[in-house]
Amino acid sequence: MTKLSNDFQIQFSNQQFTNKNVLSGISKNVKLHEELQNVRSSAAACINVFGYLNQNPKDIIPFFNDIGLKIDEVLKFPKGANLSGEIYDDDGPFVFEWIGPQQSVINEKGGSRGQNRTSIDAFLLVKIHDVITQLFIEWKFTETYNSETYLHKFGGKKGIERLRRYSDILASIRKNGFPFDFKDEFNIGLYDFAYEPFYQLLRMTLLAKMTTPIQISNIKVEDYRIIHLTHSEDDALNILSENHLKYSPGLKKYAGNKLHKVWHTLLTSEEKNKHIFGFWNKSLHCLSDNNDKIYLINRYE
Repeated sequence: MTKLSNDFQIQFSNQQFTNKNVLSGISKNVKLHEELQNVRSSAAACINVFGYLNQNPKDIIPFFNDIGLKIDEVLKFPKGANLSGEIYDDDGPFVFEWIGPQQSVINEKGGSRGQNRTSIDAFLLVKIHDVITQLFIEWKFTETYNSETYLHKFGGKKGIERLRRYSDILASIRKNGFPFDFKDEFNIGLYDFAYEPFYQLLRMTLLAKMTTPIQISNIKVEDYRIIHLTHSEDDALNILSENHLKYSPGLKKYAGNKLHKVWHTLLTSEEKNKHIFGFWNKSLHCLSDNNDKIYLINRYE
């Protein structure tokens, strides 16, 4: 029985979270996912692991080292940081549903943390090669994206608005720091990011680029990494099917390939080392031995 199934996860319905305090560090300004109490909730799984790491920060570096990101130091997030009117009163080091400054830097109108806005599942400040770096982390557990809504994010009237919004940002950095390996004509283009996971990675990348460098209280951030974490058993997400690429003509040749590998091929050589991928459940063994680790491994590994 797969650990992604409802039949397996239902046994944890009486203990949805790692411990009773795992949610305590999250700001009241965050709109938590309405499915948070669902036993197959990705948001709950993310909070279970990173909420645990908030309580046990010594385990952060071993966890990310195992994924393939070599961190020198984890920085304490400055509680009460004001980013152009957006106050982050979270108890870090992890901050959930990060949006950056109050006014979107990627042309999104309105919204708030966790609602109608590009919100990063988890955000962390670290040092890598002695450079202060912000980590933008996308977390997946049981997600599958097979409906037309998820396959064609640039279709219809809303799609027109999305194309305009993000193409304007890309046009502004076309000559300096453009992250994608697009040619001047034909080949692969923005429209090929119509599939939801690529659309999410697009927005994360633009948010990271448009907020680097950035000053967060007394911390000057000079670099970024995009971290995309999935569960190893979720082949419906990890492997691209022909249906996923129905509205991505430039990517159809990649059907049957791994999602993470394909995304990496879409990046420029300068951008590739900023994108890290992994299976989060495979790194739970790096946590310190305690009852919380037993719970997390029994439930997710």
